[in-house]
Amino acid sequence: MDEVVYTEEPDLGAAEFRAVLVESGLAARRPVEDEARLGAMLRRADLIVTARRAGALVGVARSLTDRVYCCYLSDLAVSKKMQGQGIGTGLI
Repeated sequence: MDEVVYTEEPDLGAAEFRAVLVESGLAARRPVEDEARLGAMLRRADLIVTARRAGALVGVARSLTDRVYCCYLSDLAVSKKMQGQGIGTGLI
């Protein structure tokens, strides 16, 4: 089984973000049908951390932060098939 790789990914694309939102079940509460809005959400985030397995995006954490004292975790999404493996904790 391939290792999960966590990294900051400030240039994450809206299509990949949308896919993991759908796969996680979070799409019901996010504007996944509006790719321009998803792109703006990503561009305006201060910190985007991704989890990838074999290059495929399996999780994302999107946050607003001052990088000194506080961080607001706005989105935490992990593909349902990957849930229960500690990926959400790793993203946090």
